[in-house]
Amino acid sequence: MDSVQTKKSKPTVLYVDDEQQNLVSFRAGFRKVYKVLIANSGDEALEILKEEHQNISVVISDQRMPKMTGVELFENVRELYPDIMRIVLTGYSDVQDIINAISKGEVYRYITKPWNRDELMVTIDNAIEAYNLKVENRRLFYSLQEANEKLEEKVKSRTKALQVQNEELIELDGEKNHLIGIVAHDLKSPLSQIDGLIELMKFDMETFSSEQKEYISMIQDSIKKQEELITQILDLNALESQASNLTIRPLDISKLVKEGVERFELTAQKKEITIEVDAGENLYANVDETYFGQILQNLVSNAVKFSPKGKKISVFIQEVEDNLEVHIKDEGPGLNENDMKKLFGRFQKLSARPTGGEHSTGLGLSIVKKMVEDMNGTVSCESTYGEGADFIVAFKKVNEN
Repeated sequence: MDSVQTKKSKPTVLYVDDEQQNLVSFRAGFRKVYKVLIANSGDEALEILKEEHQNISVVISDQRMPKMTGVELFENVRELYPDIMRIVLTGYSDVQDIINAISKGEVYRYITKPWNRDELMVTIDNAIEAYNLKVENRRLFYSLQEANEKLEEKVKSRTKALQVQNEELIELDGEKNHLIGIVAHDLKSPLSQIDGLIELMKFDMETFSSEQKEYISMIQDSIKKQEELITQILDLNALESQASNLTIRPLDISKLVKEGVERFELTAQKKEITIEVDAGENLYANVDETYFGQILQNLVSNAVKFSPKGKKISVFIQEVEDNLEVHIKDEGPGLNENDMKKLFGRFQKLSARPTGGEHSTGLGLSIVKKMVEDMNGTVSCESTYGEGADFIVAFKKVNEN
């Protein structure tokens, strides 16, 4: 019976026996299948192993030998070369030897004497497969361990680099916020002075020509736009630097909505726009009163700003499961697909334009989003182009304390 292993390089097997006839017999029976090394004692086997252990897959040893038994030899082999597979040869009567071999030498198999060549070769081939598997698993384990160590080093290095970058970004962000505050303050102050001087000039308006009066109106309108932009930049900067102190508590948002919308009645009337309010009664959510007022102000202001003359704005609250949804729905031009993608970004100019020449900074919706999220709410928009837009701010409904 030929082994498939003869097609490859022959595996090495060490056979140990104190009887010369058995050594000759084993070599003659298996030399075509394996590279056979022989030893006539345990000591000689250990010497051979010292030189050849990296090549030896299996050690087969007779149990009953003088000076060193097979079990004693395997105890040494197990300690020195644990990967090498161990097979013991023993007689039928040597039950205790078998038990010792299994417990002390951790043998792979035991074969009773006299051994059958085919049976022994199958056992040896199985042992060689087990040895190869053990060696391959060990190789893969070390490769994985090495790869893991390299990965950990890369992660540590990358984490350290990110920490440095994060610290630099925090420092730059602080400098940016400080600079914005200084610049905005330095811009706002002279604008206020210019506006004050123009107010003084108005005392002599009777002497001005119609063209001069138009110029003064244009200057004041420009000042108003710049002040609005500076205010919104400062608001956004304060939000990002967490300079605002929130007081989040259960508040009746139905009341806040009604009060907030009242402030835009006059502005809406000038454009012949009707604002309808259906806010219900005693609907509570955890919000900050100032933040909620600013959110409502921005959204209602936008609805008035972008609604054509004679249209209607609906402001209402809907209870949806555990949430309270505040809707600000207009009949303006609506939003196209490109508008929806950049809706809440900073300084984003949308396709729609104010219908009454009003000014738009492109910051209002980004401020709304930041404020809503700071209060653990959500903001979204539903719109069909040409049919208006519905901005929805949602908060968890709570009970009045």
